[in-house]
Parts: sequence; C-alpha cells; structure tokens
Amino acid sequence: MKILLTILISLFALSAQAQTTFEHFTAHDEWPALSEFGNIIVPGDFYCTGGGEPIDLFACAGGKGIHIRGTQMISQLGNSYPADPRIDGIVWFDIAANWDSDYAGPVIGNWSIDPFAYLEDPTTYWEGTYVGKREIVPDPTLPYGVQKWVTTLKLEGYGMGALDGQQMKATEVITTFSQLPMPWELLGLDPAGPEGVAEITIITED
Repeated sequence: MKILLTILISLFALSAQAQTTFEHFTAHDEWPALSEFGNIIVPGDFYCTGGGEPIDLFACAGGKGIHIRGTQMISQLGNSYPADPRIDGIVWFDIAANWDSDYAGPVIGNWSIDPFAYLEDPTTYWEGTYVGKREIVPDPTLPYGVQKWVTTLKLEGYGMGALDGQQMKATEVITTFSQLPMPWELLGLDPAGPEGVAEITIITED
C-alpha cells in the first residue's frame, strides 16, 4: 500500500509540473503580385477532366472540372494580433486540388513558415500540412461578371530549431475572385487584400 501511495504521489507531482500553454492569434495572409500569375512560383500540372480542353493556366473549356498537382505558391503572414515574432514571416505552400466545373472542391498540401525574426537561422521554421475546400459563394455586391470563391483550410504543423516543442494549429479563410487563385491587386479590386485571415493557436508543452 505504501509503495502504491508513493507512485501516486509521484504521478501527481509530474502532472503538476507538466503544463500545456495555448496562445491564440489572428494574422493576415497577403499574396504578393510577383508575376502575371500573382504569387504562383511553380505552376505545376493541371488536367481538364471530362473531355475539357485547357485554355489558360488553371482554366478549362468544357468538361467536368480540373485536377491540379504540384503548384507552389508564396505569401506573407503578418499583422499578427497580438504581435508575435514567431508568426510574421514568409509562407511557402503547395497545392493539390480536384475541382469541379465551378473551380470548387477539395484542396490539400504542405506548408512552411520562415519567421522574419529567424531568417538568419535556416534551422528555425514551421512546417505542416493542410486540408480544405474551395467553394463558390454568390455575392450580389460584386460587379457584374465577377465571381467569389472562399477557401477554408485546416492547418497543423510543428516548430523546428528554436521553435522545437511548439505545435501550430490554424483555420484560414481565403477569398479569391477568379478561377486562378491570384492576388486581388491583379484583378483591380478595391480594397486590396489580405487574401487570407488565419486564426492561429500555438501549443507549447512546458
């Protein structure tokens, strides 16, 4: 009985010492207009399904939809509230998508963040995966002929280097206005960005 009591006391002591901290942030995801395709740095491959024919990047004439593989994009996460140097930085992400004829459907991919505060330390960054869905959303306030897509992503990842031991979970909502996801500036829309708003939780085991 005495041995059992000693074990229980030890377990309670360890439990009291181990604490989990949850920190919550909101951040803006701005897409830079780097080229005619915006923030796309590697177009990857796409395939028009159901007999459709490609007419431009991520655009099909006819058919049932489009499959996208290997596209790589870049963006900037910033204006975090409350401000935190672990969050603001350059975001790299790739995309795999199966969209229908409305250019809507599931997306998955990988992402990483290089925080500005650690740019001189290549071993410190975040990396993870995401899943989500793109939907076309009617918006009567938009000019005639302009359509609106809203993509909701669930992201999970882990910190490396100086961020080791920290986990990031986030939900991001991205709004775009063309079948090719591109920065608002290239479409002449006002106001410009942010294209995405992320609700972020950083989990730390102490």
